Amino acid sequence: MKTIESRYDASASAYRQWWEPVLADSGRALLDRLEEAGGPPTGRLLDIGTGAGLLAIEAARRWPALEITGLDGSGAMLAVAEAAAADSLDSVAQARINWLRSHAAKLPIEDDSIDVVVSSFVYQLVPRLTDALAEAHRVIRPGGRIAFVTWRVADEAFAPDEAFEAAIDDLELDFEDNDAEEARSGDLASAGATAARLRRVGFQDVIAREAWLDYQHDPATYADFLEGYAERELFADLEAEVRDQLRARTEARLARLGPADFRWRVPVVYALARRPAQAR
Repeated sequence: MKTIESRYDASASAYRQWWEPVLADSGRALLDRLEEAGGPPTGRLLDIGTGAGLLAIEAARRWPALEITGLDGSGAMLAVAEAAAADSLDSVAQARINWLRSHAAKLPIEDDSIDVVVSSFVYQLVPRLTDALAEAHRVIRPGGRIAFVTWRVADEAFAPDEAFEAAIDDLELDFEDNDAEEARSGDLASAGATAARLRRVGFQDVIAREAWLDYQHDPATYADFLEGYAERELFADLEAEVRDQLRARTEARLARLGPADFRWRVPVVYALARRPAQAR
């Protein structure tokens, strides 16, 4: 069984190149919502599942009073995040970020010690969402806040991906997936269900809203995106000749689509909440 961590280890650089740009606007919008709801955060901020470091780096840029921990289960992703911080922040801002390898379900952080927890497109990957939210609740100080965004359940067809599937059918390729991943909680059912779950683990002042992630892929580079990131493992498992054939078939089918077909629009949920200032 391949772990989620090992998959991110293997694709860390490709993640920053191909996938972080897709998620970036939604991540920045999460920080906007956090500030609008409760003012600029101060104290200690924990970015759970920091990935290539987008939220941690943006938080360091926006809020100079924060001490920030970027946490991720993938060591390779943390290395990419640290390099990204070095590329985009001055030395003083970099020094305010600590990179920590661990997981959302078992945070190596003391109780009541974090002022703000943030997370972008991570909570769908945890084995049990309620347990992970309870763990966040444990480390947040009384009166502290949590803010996260992730996918809402949807079954949205996307023409470029359908073109790729058709290219696979053209070549009559048959794949056996013997590398099942660890159990994951999956995408959020709705904003309402997310709010109810946050309240069950003890949060209050809950705000959960559904929105859209809207990203315009570049038709000229979508085949590169598939081979370099989204379907990287599939392409890597093919013999060179077959890989070239699949790439050619994919490009031919993608060429039949118009620019509007490459607009990816999928539902997400933003959630914000506060730990009660005093125990009930």
